[in-house]
Amino acid sequence: MKHKLTYMTIMTGFLLLLVACDDYVQNIEPLIDSIEDDRLTSASQIPFLIKGVKEGFALCQDQVLMLSDGLADEFIFDSRVPNATYPTFLDIDLGEIEYDNNSVDNAYNPLGEARFFADDLIRRVGEADVTDQNLLNEALFNANLFGGLTRYLYATYFGLNIDEGGGVIDNGAFIPSDEMYDLAAEKLLAALQYTDFNYGNDPVINDQDHAVRIVNSLLARLYLFKEDYTAAATYVVNGLQSGDVPFLTLHFLGDGTVGGPDNFYYQQAGPPRSQFVTDFRFHGYVEADPTEAGRIALGERLGSDSTMFYYQAKYPIEDDPIATMSWQENHLMRAELILRGQLAGDALVLVNEVRASHGVTLLGSIDLAGLEIERDKELFCTGTRLPDQRRFGSFHLAADKWQYLPITQDERNENPNL
Repeated sequence: MKHKLTYMTIMTGFLLLLVACDDYVQNIEPLIDSIEDDRLTSASQIPFLIKGVKEGFALCQDQVLMLSDGLADEFIFDSRVPNATYPTFLDIDLGEIEYDNNSVDNAYNPLGEARFFADDLIRRVGEADVTDQNLLNEALFNANLFGGLTRYLYATYFGLNIDEGGGVIDNGAFIPSDEMYDLAAEKLLAALQYTDFNYGNDPVINDQDHAVRIVNSLLARLYLFKEDYTAAATYVVNGLQSGDVPFLTLHFLGDGTVGGPDNFYYQQAGPPRSQFVTDFRFHGYVEADPTEAGRIALGERLGSDSTMFYYQAKYPIEDDPIATMSWQENHLMRAELILRGQLAGDALVLVNEVRASHGVTLLGSIDLAGLEIERDKELFCTGTRLPDQRRFGSFHLAADKWQYLPITQDERNENPNL
């Protein structure tokens, strides 16, 4: 009996302690250095969430694009280059990529987060019951825009097998590239419904008309890479026009401006460290026509055996932005679609307008083979070379090598559908 009373006394004291602790927890002040999840679902937090969506995309895009240039014939890995030490980069260069390649992990995981942030913003906007139409449109425009762009990155750069592109969403079934492109297009088309808002808070989009042209250009590229040239022609004619400012992905500037960490091209393929250097043909382009240096910026790095290598100097500063879409790219898409018989017009005029914008010598003629070279030069270090190689049939590695960055081992382990 004595033992039972002792036990009951201890348990009573323990329960009272729990009650007291619960009362204590309920009466503490709100956190000052972080925020509870449910507090974010309010109209006052929507601007913060929009910024988070943009930062999430900045965090993943440059890593995905730079690694794709390493898999393409744009970058090379060579151990003779000082500080070129990552075996994971070598594997990407060779197209012999293991599922547990941690460099691919470092691109794939932030992409999943960025896609989630964009989709989750739509949920939060609905639950927050936002009544300010301007804020509502700004939120839904950005949520759909970046939801579309992240799906586009899955479709273009990742794959289940060496020649089977696509991705997964929320541990779902594998979505092949064609279907993922369609999902991306749905998001981008949805973004067009919400372009009417005040762009004074957006550092890279001028106004509603500019936003509409940007989205049309992104849709055109999406269908170009899908090789649906008829659909691409529908959107490219309403895309960015000569003189339009590019749609930029911003990186951290240290003054509160939206953006992610250092530009990955600068960090791992640029002045401070050249894990990847450019293929020697880019130096050849500049040697053959010095005016090409206006759009193919290169730096020199002496190899351990005195071979001169050339790194990209397009992004010479850590916070240099990436042009996610430019009027020059839209011009080259229009020129290609003219050459493919999808549009009327003069492809040479369009190509030469692009060249003139950099002070590059004008051409006397253009065909599809020349257009591929023009894209190689103009879109240097923007991640377009890998999808171009696939669709132009110029992929440089053997048939048993990866043509996509593989869906990672972690995803394969966690996703029951894989």
